[in-house]
Amino acid sequence: MSKICDNCGKTKMAANQVHRQSQWVQRRTLSPKNVNLQTVKVTDENGNTCKMKLCTRCIKKMKSEE
Repeated sequence: MSKICDNCGKTKMAANQVHRQSQWVQRRTLSPKNVNLQTVKVTDENGNTCKMKLCTRCIKKMKSEE
């Protein structure tokens, strides 16, 4: 099961997780952040429906274009 958006190709990213103790930053570690993927039924010009995994940004774009 892939975690890649079928439309834009967005994959997981890395973010800094900052551990703090009082005022000073003690250490930073990389933590993976997954993409918010949703399974959506999409219809094309011919009227065929298919299931696609899309990120929420692509879903918003498709709704605004309708």
